[in-house]
Amino acid sequence: MPSVGSEGYSSVLRIPWARGVFAAALLGRFAFALIPLSAVFTFHERTGSFSTAGLAIAAYGLTTITLPFKARLVDRHGQFRALLPLAALSALCIGGAASITGSTDFPVLLSIALFVTGGAAVPPLGPAMRSNWRAMTADSPDRKQAAYALDSTCEEVLFLAGPLTVGILITVLPAWVGLAGAAVVLVAGTSAMIAAEPIRRGTWEVHDTAPPHRRIRTVTARPIPGLFAVLVAISALAAGVSIVYISVAELATAQGHPSAAGYIESGMVAASVVGGLIWGKLNLATSSRPIQLGGLSAALAVAVSGTAALADTLWGVAAGLFVAGLAVAPSFITAYLAADELAPESRRSEASSWVNTAYNLGAAFGAAGAGLLVDRVGGQSGLVLSAAILAVGVLALTLLSTPGRW
Repeated sequence: MPSVGSEGYSSVLRIPWARGVFAAALLGRFAFALIPLSAVFTFHERTGSFSTAGLAIAAYGLTTITLPFKARLVDRHGQFRALLPLAALSALCIGGAASITGSTDFPVLLSIALFVTGGAAVPPLGPAMRSNWRAMTADSPDRKQAAYALDSTCEEVLFLAGPLTVGILITVLPAWVGLAGAAVVLVAGTSAMIAAEPIRRGTWEVHDTAPPHRRIRTVTARPIPGLFAVLVAISALAAGVSIVYISVAELATAQGHPSAAGYIESGMVAASVVGGLIWGKLNLATSSRPIQLGGLSAALAVAVSGTAALADTLWGVAAGLFVAGLAVAPSFITAYLAADELAPESRRSEASSWVNTAYNLGAAFGAAGAGLLVDRVGGQSGLVLSAAILAVGVLALTLLSTPGRW
């Protein structure tokens, strides 16, 4: 039976350097929460078209596929040498896109190209911070789980605060100011993070020490056994959650309260934060990650299915999705811990970044398909589809898990 772990969040933050490095990493990652909505309104103000803005955001989202390769650079060269050049290039491109979008002297395609290039260069701050947590908590698995839980739930809070900040900002300033501000925040957070002595000296990092000709083969050709099952499960979870969000928007609009969609989705995110904090305090056997991840995905599927049955009222939808949200952050925490356990020490940042990439790609494809489906069959059927995809993820995890690797 799970028990409450002895390592609290305060003990994690008392680790030397932890508070400063974590705060800096959160500041840098806050840029990722500011960029999407700022970009939507920036490109809409320039073109008058949400379609163009949507295409720009979609192209930016697809650049997430570069994240594992950037994480390999960090694993190979260290955070101090890899993160700031990436942040500087990303900020230069995103800030450049923001500054020229308001001018008709430059074609909008140039702005979009700069924006997408900036997306391709964003530094892997999340995987890097998890690498730091691993080093800081190497003596305690319970403390590492608490650290990952704190990291994931604080990231959820950022993605609550980001759109709210942009919404306030664009009431008084042009949207491009928010996009340019995100570029500044990205560089500031990254700079503060790598300024910490353990990162400057590389004392928290493990690098691939194989000869160059062997190293290339190692980091580009060899898969990490067992990781594919985790990625499939996380992709299914992301697709399911994306379908939920679009379904909620349709249900709220159909029932005459479109603004309620935002409150319902915020409630789901808030529940995710609560679930993550509780999960981080549980002392669970490290040998049962597939069971944990499969159980969480199954619970999410059941809750979403139950929400479909309550879809006649928005209060029912809100209650059902609050329950569902309790499993979202714990699923991330478990996936990150699983990636750590499956990957060799020199590839753990890369493995962690694949979890992010799988989620982002699953979310993108889920949203693309859900938009077409929900227009045809309605939000209630969308919730049923979401539950089915989550169930498929559980089945895939069961079938694809590599015996002996967990």
